[in-house]
Amino acid sequence: MTSNIAESLNAVTKDARELPIFDLIEYMRTLLERWTKEKLSKAKGTFHTLVTNTTKNWKTTVRASTDHIHTVLDGVKRYIVCLENKKCSCGQFQLDELPCAHALAALRHRNEIYENYCSPYYTRKSLLLTYEMPVNPLPDEGKRDVPQHILDE
Repeated sequence: MTSNIAESLNAVTKDARELPIFDLIEYMRTLLERWTKEKLSKAKGTFHTLVTNTTKNWKTTVRASTDHIHTVLDGVKRYIVCLENKKCSCGQFQLDELPCAHALAALRHRNEIYENYCSPYYTRKSLLLTYEMPVNPLPDEGKRDVPQHILDE
């Protein structure tokens, strides 16, 4: 969705770009191996159900139209929140798949927990699955199974 990973790789491989191709690929493989291990360790240390911070305190007035539709007054602005469809007129709820400030106000008004209105992508389980597949080490150069036509080149 963004070019952040490409920018990160470009920044850390700046000096390695001068290496022969195999060494460059091995450098990048070990880099990704290290990053994956670090992220997995951090994810394993996460004990919250959700891995986000959506508990900011907002000063709003909430009026319920139905069990699921609420009008949220935030200063002079008015937002319509539909909890059943996980939508808010501000657009953030549907975009992030997390309750926006207005949806949070409606949920507090109903004494409901926000976790039920978040995408499963934000759960600890999903975070751990992201780093489940390892970046495997390569064997020594002499023990690699390289096809003959590649060796010939």
